[in-house]
Amino acid sequence: MPPLSAVEVLTRKPNPAITIPNSELSWFSFWSHSRHFSSSKSEDSETEVEVEMEEASDVEAENDNAAPDLGRDYSPEEKEAEAAAIGYKVLGPLQRSDRVFKDYEPVFAVVQIGSHQFKVSNGDSIFTERLKFCEVNDKLILNKVLLLGSPTQTIIGRPILPDAAIHAVVEEHALDAKVIIFKKKRRKNYRRTKGHRQELTKLRITDVQGIEKQEIKTDGKPLKAAVKNPEKIAAAV
Repeated sequence: MPPLSAVEVLTRKPNPAITIPNSELSWFSFWSHSRHFSSSKSEDSETEVEVEMEEASDVEAENDNAAPDLGRDYSPEEKEAEAAAIGYKVLGPLQRSDRVFKDYEPVFAVVQIGSHQFKVSNGDSIFTERLKFCEVNDKLILNKVLLLGSPTQTIIGRPILPDAAIHAVVEEHALDAKVIIFKKKRRKNYRRTKGHRQELTKLRITDVQGIEKQEIKTDGKPLKAAVKNPEKIAAAV
């Protein structure tokens, strides 16, 4: 047996007679590289997550930018202009010497506050959306009067009556009953429950101005309730 040093290492030598075309060489070279198996869905999901995170950051930035506007200081002119756009004007706090509450008068008005309309008479109480720049016991003038009515006449605005005014007093700022908001997406394990309580302002109407009012005549005698005479039934003989 020959020694190991004498053994020749057998290697496959290329045959010069066999030639491989360039197209096959490119095909072999394509498959010669190692492939990394990765799904495109993960890349798409990553991009979607990045887009959602960017959108969320943009929304947070917008909220941060809008937050200072809620607590910013308004000048008196800005307060008056914004209140006039809603439909009211603040006169000031109610004093003990003021006698704003009157007896009932047969006059009514249709007034607009914000985006809502109310039919009111003196002595009525209404709930509106939270009014800014006013506190409890403040006197207000509601100047967006659309219609005035009495037993003898009716005045219709086009669309507002410039000479009419409704006087009111702020009684309280309150919260409406809670409303439940429930969202669900089926087969997505998505459920969200939230509650909301709308802020309201209670107003007491004290006077309706801009229309002639009838004087109620009273003789000082108490009104007697009408008494019905019992019907006589003929007895059968």
